[in-house]
Amino acid sequence: MQLFISTTFYQQTATNVTEVLRKLKGLDIDGVELGSTHIYRSDIEDVIKKEWDKRIVTHNFFPPTKDKNFVMNISSNNSEIRNQSVDHASYCLKVAANIGAEVYTVHPGFMATPNLNDQVTNTYDFNFGSEKVKKEIAFSNMLESITRLIDVAKENKIKLAIETEGSLTKPGVLLMETMDEYDQLFSCFPAGIHINLNLSHTRFASIEHGYTVNEFINCYKDYICLVEVSHNNSKIDQHRPLIKGSFVFDHLSFLPDVPHILEFRNSSIEQIEDSVKLIRTYSNQDGE
Repeated sequence: MQLFISTTFYQQTATNVTEVLRKLKGLDIDGVELGSTHIYRSDIEDVIKKEWDKRIVTHNFFPPTKDKNFVMNISSNNSEIRNQSVDHASYCLKVAANIGAEVYTVHPGFMATPNLNDQVTNTYDFNFGSEKVKKEIAFSNMLESITRLIDVAKENKIKLAIETEGSLTKPGVLLMETMDEYDQLFSCFPAGIHINLNLSHTRFASIEHGYTVNEFINCYKDYICLVEVSHNNSKIDQHRPLIKGSFVFDHLSFLPDVPHILEFRNSSIEQIEDSVKLIRTYSNQDGE
């Protein structure tokens, strides 16, 4: 199994990507997913090239901006926010290409505005205001944004993916939870956009919308280029390290040739090592 670690695993506050990458050196992994939890650095490309010589994929808000209050939302009905989000995602695509990343993943966005003064730490997610736009409007905005991002990805010769979403704690706010939405997406874009399958998100969405994770995988497996995995209590997206018997292991055999990313938060390097051993043991037994 191709195994990556997300650099979001370290601490709860914004971290120095140099420190995080150095902690991951020597582990039995194939690469990293550069995530959205790092402090701004003007020399970020040079840092990555210096510190990391294995494979790379990048995720949504990497590299971060100087503005700590900026939240990307490519589906926003506020044209200024939407354009700023697409501009930053375009920049992220170019940086990803420059550092040799294979894939850049963007979030599909929200139907409501995040409240930065009211974040929930145990879910690593936003709380949202009560006002929201209709799903059809947000979805149309997202398609318009993706059209622009596909062009940037083609120009820079890098693969663009969209992350699957799903929540049992914040239903009715996120896009790309239902299979109908993916049917519409790939009807509009038969090529140029792929899926980063977040197993936890899709599991929550499947419960909320009445399908199974394996049905989703079977339907869209030709589009899935990455899989993000983490453990949780089946209610909250906790981004916890893996444990024996985790639901994660019910789905790993469906996409054996796709890189799997351990996407944890506030975890120790010892927990990372244990999760790597667990998933390596599973993949070795599954291949026998």
